Amino acid sequence: MGTDGVGDQPTQGWGQPGQFFAGPTQPADQFGQTGQPGQPGPAGAAGPFGAGSFGQQPGWQPPYGQPGPYVQASAGWPQLASRRTNSLAIAALCCGVGQVVAGPFAGIAAIILGAMSLKQIRLTGEDGGGMATTGLVLGVVGTALFLVLLVVVVAIFAGAASSLNSP
Repeated sequence: MGTDGVGDQPTQGWGQPGQFFAGPTQPADQFGQTGQPGQPGPAGAAGPFGAGSFGQQPGWQPPYGQPGPYVQASAGWPQLASRRTNSLAIAALCCGVGQVVAGPFAGIAAIILGAMSLKQIRLTGEDGGGMATTGLVLGVVGTALFLVLLVVVVAIFAGAASSLNSP
């Protein structure tokens, strides 16, 4: 058995010479290292801390070419950051969804906040038009369903009260 712990002959890959892993070609020292930084390594090239900076050999290039220069966006370039979202539109959507828990008062707030935010979005050009519209629609639908339910409950109680009073 050799000094590399695998066999007398340096192996590569899964025991097949020349496939993937070039094993050590120099005798290892007591710590299993095959050479000093800057000394020829397994492939005869400079070691990991040898020529070049940070282990890069002379003429070494990144795999996909040199990285491009850092470019800071200027006033003439299109901004990559998104526009600001209208906060009333967010509140309208939250109230429209929250009326399931909070009842018709949240639906009324959703209608008011949705209308106000749509007006602000038209004036300022902010984002959030979809949220404002969704909050407004949810508020109208929820309030309308509550009113229909209220009319049905009142009609049922009125019918029950009239049937109790009749002889």
